[in-house]
Amino acid sequence: CGRTAGWDEAAALLARKDARLLRDRLFRAALTYGVVADIEIELLLTAFRRRVLMTPELSRVRSVYEFACVLIRQCLNNEFVFFADDAERSRIANIKVDIDAMADGDAAAGGSFMLLSLYRPFRETVGQGARAFDKVKPKALRALLIEDLNVCRMEAAHAKALPRLTVVTDDTSRLVAGQYAADLYPRWLSLDSPQPGSAIERLGAHFSEDELSVIDGPCEVLIAGAGTGRQAVHAAFEFGPEARVLAMDLSAASLAYGARMAELLGTGNLRFAVGDILRLDETKDDFDVIECVGVLHHMADPGEGWRALIRRLRPGGLMLIGLYSALSRQVIQSLSEDPDWPGPEADDDALRAYRRTLTDRAAGSDQTILTDSPDFFTKSGFRDLALHVSERLFTIPGIGDILRAEGLEFRGFSLSDDSQRSYAEMFPDDPPWGTLEHWWTFEQKNPRTFAGMYQFWCRRPAA
Repeated sequence: CGRTAGWDEAAALLARKDARLLRDRLFRAALTYGVVADIEIELLLTAFRRRVLMTPELSRVRSVYEFACVLIRQCLNNEFVFFADDAERSRIANIKVDIDAMADGDAAAGGSFMLLSLYRPFRETVGQGARAFDKVKPKALRALLIEDLNVCRMEAAHAKALPRLTVVTDDTSRLVAGQYAADLYPRWLSLDSPQPGSAIERLGAHFSEDELSVIDGPCEVLIAGAGTGRQAVHAAFEFGPEARVLAMDLSAASLAYGARMAELLGTGNLRFAVGDILRLDETKDDFDVIECVGVLHHMADPGEGWRALIRRLRPGGLMLIGLYSALSRQVIQSLSEDPDWPGPEADDDALRAYRRTLTDRAAGSDQTILTDSPDFFTKSGFRDLALHVSERLFTIPGIGDILRAEGLEFRGFSLSDDSQRSYAEMFPDDPPWGTLEHWWTFEQKNPRTFAGMYQFWCRRPAA
């Protein structure tokens, strides 16, 4: 219906009180616990949200307001990335909520608050004070509100308690820290926890048994540029309880998110601290393993940051690096030449408008590369993908130059089994991890190989 008659017409059918999809348990669970990564479903939900806002009497229909609360959960998950037109923004600006009446259980005030909450986070309306909301109606909205405000308070407490390893003085570091303080990235909702100690099995494809002895027992692990902590929590499980894992990042807000999730998941061998990679020498800490993925390419001088990490890697230590591929990001880089591109300074409304522009263009164009990315479907993800304040790109020959200059041994890319098999078929006589020269040839023939980024292991030779 949406494809043929239009999404507004499809939303009208969805908003009927007897619409089955409103009560579909699987659909509601997907919206509650995940992020919609399908353009057509997003367009349907966006049109449904608009219809409920513009026809307030619909919000008094039980099946509609219960589903609207599920949609609010989805909007919290995707950071309110859905586009809103001028009429919607005007209507939202004119909705006034009596917070006291809502807190006392007034249904009309609760209904108005629900409409607002389809478009913006709860805390923008009610703040983060200690007010009680245990009488809010409807009940489904009350549960969401209390849960979200509790999460905000927990993260604020974690942020306040974080130790500071270094100050942040570099101008680009400050810009990047500001972006991730405003848009925590990524807001992960679950983790496929690895078996404790499984790191040795995974790294066996890159290193010999003797080389892996550095992690066979107590070891020091640094996750540099840990962001919201997903990689760090995964590493804490993977390297096992004897490993001591440090998650360091510029953004206290991001680390606080990670610390809350680590506490929820019972991660006991992980600590979080604010610090700048460029000032790591001030800490005097050394590490057996350093992982730095998706970080160095946001620095003014990525090589300087990489060298700062190498100085803290012990002889025989293992390092995982992730860098953007110039070949794979050509479409994304070309956005800066787009007359509609709002630039890194874009506010949230401009971000949503540009994202909708790209959505409308994407079908049948090379910009499906963007809509195929999971990052396209959250606000922080889209900002990181297409509107970042600082980005540098790499090639495999450039990576090779740095590895040779710093005396590091290349030990292979982390890639899908299909890519690894294709490489082995093209270069059957290579070592298991291949050579950088041959990987460059392979990438030129298969330019989407490193669509996410180059992720590769290397090693500092033992003294």
